[in-house]
Amino acid sequence: METNNGTRPGLVFGVIADDLTGGLELASMLVARGIPTSLSVGIEMPADIRTAHVIALKSRVAPVEDAVRSTLAALDILLDRGARQIFFKYCATFDSTPAGNIGPCAEAIMERLRTDQAFFVPALCETGRTVYQGHMFAGEELLGESSKRFDPLTPMTDSNLVRVLQGQSRRSVGLIDYTVVDRGPDAIRSNAQDQAARAGKSLFIADTLYEHHLAALARASADMRFLTGNSSVTAHLPPIWLERGLVEQASAIRLAPVDGPGAVLVGSVAPQSAAQLKRFSATSPVCTVDIARAYAGHDLVEEARRFAVSAIASGGNFAISTALPQHRIDELQSAHGRLELGARAEAILSEIAKVIVLELGVRRLVVAGGETSGAIVRALGIRDLQPGPYREPGFSRAVATEPFPIALMLKSGKLGSIDLFATALEDMCHPIAEDPLLTRWPPKG
Repeated sequence: METNNGTRPGLVFGVIADDLTGGLELASMLVARGIPTSLSVGIEMPADIRTAHVIALKSRVAPVEDAVRSTLAALDILLDRGARQIFFKYCATFDSTPAGNIGPCAEAIMERLRTDQAFFVPALCETGRTVYQGHMFAGEELLGESSKRFDPLTPMTDSNLVRVLQGQSRRSVGLIDYTVVDRGPDAIRSNAQDQAARAGKSLFIADTLYEHHLAALARASADMRFLTGNSSVTAHLPPIWLERGLVEQASAIRLAPVDGPGAVLVGSVAPQSAAQLKRFSATSPVCTVDIARAYAGHDLVEEARRFAVSAIASGGNFAISTALPQHRIDELQSAHGRLELGARAEAILSEIAKVIVLELGVRRLVVAGGETSGAIVRALGIRDLQPGPYREPGFSRAVATEPFPIALMLKSGKLGSIDLFATALEDMCHPIAEDPLLTRWPPKG
């Protein structure tokens, strides 16, 4: 594909992510495939835009109007740089509210691009997040029967993604079922065109059971102006770009090491984050700050500061968490409101982050929780990140050099191995220099 002046487009792939952890995961997947990828936070002009660029927003649980406004502002940046294809990234479990924000943001992008069809590919087969007959599964459980139904910000109680998306959207939603996806790219495109002509369908949830389904959907949509989904489908696009000469060759992977004190901040209440924190506590000190005490006037930031000073003096890594048992969260939400409680917890953990980084010199930081990660990075004044390569679900490193050097691991609460906190902090001390994972990843199943 060429631009209007006949030259190869500089920005092959422009991504708008509705949270920071998901945006970093996607960027890391592209880096692992040898695609020079940059990432910026928010809608200020990025310092650098490479072959692929990710703009990470904090729009997942924002009011619909605000989410749409920031999404379109990000779109303007990407279009100004001549983006060949736009991708709207959301969570593999389709995290949203009854009013949005996936449908409204996708439709706003479609209107700006003047395109009338979009595929929705949320599956992450690598972790068992699959879609069958339009229903999302988390492993063997339907999404609405999994732990996601207890999410403090976006409880997912309906597993039928066609119904969920239709409830957020003005346009008609269809399903590309697994029998069509299994027949490959031509069948996928033909089925969507048929549903559009016959029933006026415009938005298409795609059944996805296996990795080769993701590959087929990537190839079916490689020439579409707009695509939506989780990061996993995008990992199958780079080979297509290489075939077509949009990217001349895969680039070697480089990421600098960072030394200095290491810390973990946990805002996620996901069971996996709780298990990771418990494992970390076996070898490193952990401080849990009780948000209820903030409402009683206690200075939780100062308490955390004293803990961190002692932990750093001892020479080891440490963790600070705002996560509480589910019954305590339910009580606090009843007393203060779901969104207000989440905002209060984020604000406290963000202030703690500023203390341990800006005052106490922490330079290796793991953050668990998508909304928490976005709040903390913004509080630290970080606007641009150099992503490292994807290694496994939940393991994506990055380095920021401005306004200060710091290594980051920003992870979704529900992802990552049980030892992730300790292994990530150790990994940050070492450089990454390797060839692209062109043949070893993604899985071929």
